[in-house]
Amino acid sequence: MHKLVEHKDETRSTLLTGAMAVISAYLVVSLAVRIMNYELRRDEGLYVPPMRLLDENRLYEDFFYNHVPGSAWWFYAVRQLTGSDYLLLNGRLGVLVGWLIFAAAIGFVSFALTRSRLVSWCIVILSLLNSLFLTETGMTATNNLLPLPFSFLGIGLFILGVHRGRGQPVVIGLAGLCLSAAAVLKISAVAFVPPIAIAAFFLPFSLRFRERVKRVVLPLAVGGLVGGLPILFYLVVDPARFLAHVVGYHTGPHVRYWQGGGEGAAVSLAEKFLLAYDIWLTSAVAVSLVVAMTMAIAGVQWRLALGQPAWRLPFGSLIVIFAALAFSGFLSFVPTPAFPQYFAPPLVCLPLTLAVLFAGLDPDARKQVLPTILAATIVVLALGVPRLSQYMGTAIHPQRWLVSRVHDGGVAIAQRLAEAGVEGKVATLVPVYPLEGGLDVYPELATGLFAYRIADITPPQLARFYRMTSPTKVGQLLDADPPAALLLGFDAGLEAPLLAYAERNGYVPVENIGITDRYGTGVLYVRRARGE
Repeated sequence: MHKLVEHKDETRSTLLTGAMAVISAYLVVSLAVRIMNYELRRDEGLYVPPMRLLDENRLYEDFFYNHVPGSAWWFYAVRQLTGSDYLLLNGRLGVLVGWLIFAAAIGFVSFALTRSRLVSWCIVILSLLNSLFLTETGMTATNNLLPLPFSFLGIGLFILGVHRGRGQPVVIGLAGLCLSAAAVLKISAVAFVPPIAIAAFFLPFSLRFRERVKRVVLPLAVGGLVGGLPILFYLVVDPARFLAHVVGYHTGPHVRYWQGGGEGAAVSLAEKFLLAYDIWLTSAVAVSLVVAMTMAIAGVQWRLALGQPAWRLPFGSLIVIFAALAFSGFLSFVPTPAFPQYFAPPLVCLPLTLAVLFAGLDPDARKQVLPTILAATIVVLALGVPRLSQYMGTAIHPQRWLVSRVHDGGVAIAQRLAEAGVEGKVATLVPVYPLEGGLDVYPELATGLFAYRIADITPPQLARFYRMTSPTKVGQLLDADPPAALLLGFDAGLEAPLLAYAERNGYVPVENIGITDRYGTGVLYVRRARGE
């Protein structure tokens, strides 16, 4: 009988492992296909061009870039590794790598705490099949998703490093490295640094203060210093220019532009609260919160029933997570205007909460909550898989993927110019397309409309640090260096001076170039060849 029970358990375990493997494989494939097909967004006009521009240009000095340097170099590294000229494809691959790191990080930390493969897998599903991640935040070649796995690892490794009253310098040093790496990718990730830095002086409680400084504080600081070297480099080389791009832009003209009537962003505090509510209480998050509450209640019940502590993990870990949640949640409301992706960082605390709560339960309490965890995972899969599978019909047809079509659009522009016998730069507020075709763009417009649209309201003392032009000055730029073509049709208001230049100088419109996205249909205005 005992052998029969063991055989049934082994069969059940094998089937469960197989089911987890099949579901995981499907999720990874559908995720990759969705990323490669997700519609092009304006933000990618900022993040994609550096993949080519950095070949011969310097970040900040030769072209405008209003973020910390990590994301630019991340995408550039992906292009160097693939050797592909499909720029958007490389950018989306970089985001897919971020997803895989995130999933692996959640699985690793969760298993290290719970010692349960099934529960760790469930926590990955509950955490990542979030509607926010399955839209622009996690699908486009931007810096929105990239810092999240490193922020998670920073907090998770710190908790593991002080686990069970031991200070593990190497693990804690890696935690500091990851926290700084996240901030190098996106400055808002610095929200997780203060709570961990403060906790380093108090955890683990069992160590004497001097020992804690040596085994926790110093390793964390050294790791953070190493991880932050890319930012330190720019701060040393040209601090005024770096701060003008990363801080001055976001606290000055960017705010003024949106307060002047920009659409699609939350400006007032009330609008921010509504946006946060929609994001932090989505169905997947709500289901995970129910699971967390179930585990907390089960832990209390068993503690009372058995007359002994059921929590095996120090409450210090939960305090660290709560502090990280509070700091990152508060910082989400600071930027003006606010966009959905700004409210993503606090979500990295969710898988840590689930793992820490489950790790604190005794075996009987774990058995009690396991059905709830499995049921919640099935619900989240049922809610998320249909959206994730949206583009699976194109899985075996990469030539139909959005990234391929964008590249083909760039190649089509290059062919039109070759047929017309003209050479030179392409003037556009959507530089991804000509860059995909191997064409040159104006440095002043190389990263899209972000500097262009605020140039006329930027104070001179700040504008001197930006390589940019404006709607009132772009005509002078083009007169001095006439473009081979202008690619328009995506923003009538901002493009009006460019269109006026094209019409004034006799550029020939070509409408059937096969470029259409959510912002419009591209029209190429080609300069007449000499002698025509």
